[in-house]
Amino acid sequence: MAAHVSDDLDWNLVKTFVTVAECGSLAAAAAALGLAHPTVARHVQTLEATLGVPLFDRRASGLKLNAAGRNLVSAASEMQNGARAFEIATHAVRTAGSGLVRITASEFLADVFPELLAPLRQTGDEAATTIQLLVGNDLLNLLEGEADIAIRHVRPEQQDLVCRRLAGLPLGLYASRSYVAEWGQPTLDTVSRHRFIDSVSRPRLLREAKQRGLELHKEQFVFRSDYFAGRLSGAIGGWGIAVIPLHVARKHPDLLPVLVDTPDMELDMWLVGRQDVRTTPYLKHAFATAGDTLNHFVAGLDALAGGLVDAASGATVRPAAR
Repeated sequence: MAAHVSDDLDWNLVKTFVTVAECGSLAAAAAALGLAHPTVARHVQTLEATLGVPLFDRRASGLKLNAAGRNLVSAASEMQNGARAFEIATHAVRTAGSGLVRITASEFLADVFPELLAPLRQTGDEAATTIQLLVGNDLLNLLEGEADIAIRHVRPEQQDLVCRRLAGLPLGLYASRSYVAEWGQPTLDTVSRHRFIDSVSRPRLLREAKQRGLELHKEQFVFRSDYFAGRLSGAIGGWGIAVIPLHVARKHPDLLPVLVDTPDMELDMWLVGRQDVRTTPYLKHAFATAGDTLNHFVAGLDALAGGLVDAASGATVRPAAR
């Protein structure tokens, strides 16, 4: 006889069930949910025990919904969407009077965001918008309410989000004056003798270099850090050549652009928000302001690029137009 379904069925079990069904395996679902593999397995087993029916066929290639699972997953997905809508509504009610906007961005933009978001400051009798800037390289889950608006450098995949593609953030290859004095000016002919800086878990310079005709080897990457501040400090300290946004490099006179004849680089930027950035006035205003000011900021970087000085010749250089 089937077990009676409790009126207080644990929502976390249903959430895990939907995620496993979407991902096709416990491991992939665990990564998506940020949970341990045994926890996800236990959630599935508990839900099946509560319902009194198995939901998946266990196969060597992973989990596949059985007939009962297929019948229930649609209702479970609607339950998930309803819970998200309730969380969003709750957040709107909780913050309606304060105008709180939580924005997450990477380290690349942390130092310029207060200036860029100046139009959000209100004066007089209007309620001031409160900004919480959450800086980090991890992608916070907007649908789960971890932030309201995000500036991301990868194309969002969640269809329930509002997305706007922004202008790419210009990047360049830089080295310190002391590095150039010690190792010489890098050229396409001598690049194999130079040293480079990259991240640890998400190395991209090696891949980007090959696309630009620079044949580099892993042994040339002598300093690595997952934090941009660490890579920037490494470049300033003379460890090697690093990819640095133009707006950051201009604040450090000791950094010189190198290999300026190679195609220039840019970092994708996407403005992302939950659906309530369309309907909640202060979130709608913050979303539009963040996008417009970032695009304006990037457009102004072309003028900054005109003031760069080549490390070898001392001549003014301008990266190729994007």
